Amino acid sequence: MGEDAILQHDILAVPVTIRPCREGDLAALEWYGEYTPHRDIIHRAYAMQRSGDGCMIVADVNGFPAGQVWIDFVRKRHLRRATLWAVRVFATFQRTGLGTRLMRAAERAVADRGVDEAELGVDRDNIGVLHFYERLGYEPCGTERGTYSYRTPDGRTVDVPIDQILLHKRLAGRDARHAAQ
Repeated sequence: MGEDAILQHDILAVPVTIRPCREGDLAALEWYGEYTPHRDIIHRAYAMQRSGDGCMIVADVNGFPAGQVWIDFVRKRHLRRATLWAVRVFATFQRTGLGTRLMRAAERAVADRGVDEAELGVDRDNIGVLHFYERLGYEPCGTERGTYSYRTPDGRTVDVPIDQILLHKRLAGRDARHAAQ
């Protein structure tokens, strides 16, 4: 049997649920070791969610968090702006619309909190993703440089330089959305 005889092109549909992160998702958010060094960050983000200062949204595919976006409501509260971060889609599910669904869910969560704007940073070494955010209505609003630190599971402290292009989007607030409905 030749290769052409078994070659098939098909679409595989899987159920996806966009929902808040649960404690039981935390280990799976390490994505088979890719983000294990970031365990501390994952747990801190979950603590922010539990306190109401943040939100972690996942795209659940058969019990696996195939995509995620986290929201920090505190960092730029004084500007009435929420920071979106850790926007990721597992490689197998990229270019399926999952990232767009996650971003829309994050924007709803931000607007429902009465926050006027969403902001995110794109690392300069990942500028290929700018088109995705621009397509969703995000516009450049500055840059950010600095560092952040985290502890790995083996106890090492890692300092990471930040060199990002900042993007923001004005959101229709909860009152404006309800008035439009």
